[in-house]
Amino acid sequence: MTHGVHDANDAARTGGPAASGIMLEARKFAASVLRSNGRPDLSQIVMDGGGDDFPEVEASYTLVEAFASKLSRMEEALRIYADPDFWEDGQGTASLALLDLGEMARNVLSGRPAFYHRD
Repeated sequence: MTHGVHDANDAARTGGPAASGIMLEARKFAASVLRSNGRPDLSQIVMDGGGDDFPEVEASYTLVEAFASKLSRMEEALRIYADPDFWEDGQGTASLALLDLGEMARNVLSGRPAFYHRD
């Protein structure tokens, strides 16, 4: 049995700051589960950066990645809504808020990017 990343998702799981942050959080969660199940030895392997092939780590990664994606979409929409220019265009024409009518929020809550167009 290996105690490291070993599959086709290696690049996604180890590449870039976001991916490494997701893997770190997944390892923390998996290590907690393993410790709670009486396996401090396996928990330590995971916290030391090994064990990415453990089912607990793989499942945790999937959950953390999905949550991070959803959170990212929500933060994007909030940044746009927080921008004063979104509410007032200063040109005497319709502001983006008037045209949006909550569409960005509905998109994000439905699991789509803030600017999602069907065409």
